Amino acid sequence: MGASVNVYNLSGGNGGDYVNGAGPHTGDYYAIQFTADSQIVAWTGNITGTPTAETFAKGDVLYGRWTSVTFNAAAKAVLYNG
Repeated sequence: MGASVNVYNLSGGNGGDYVNGAGPHTGDYYAIQFTADSQIVAWTGNITGTPTAETFAKGDVLYGRWTSVTFNAAAKAVLYNG
């Protein structure tokens, strides 16, 4: 994982991955922006626990640091690169 977080990478300056479906999706991600109501099934990163019972609404954004994210089959999101 990279050494620092700044406005450039948190605003999408390093690009990202648009995901449509379960995964797992792997990379070095700083933010997850949901483009449809979605659920996270599993993740690996610097946030302990996995919010598996939570539905994130279209437009919600999570900030953290992830190397792997798995969603439910109907999920749509942008994973922003670190």
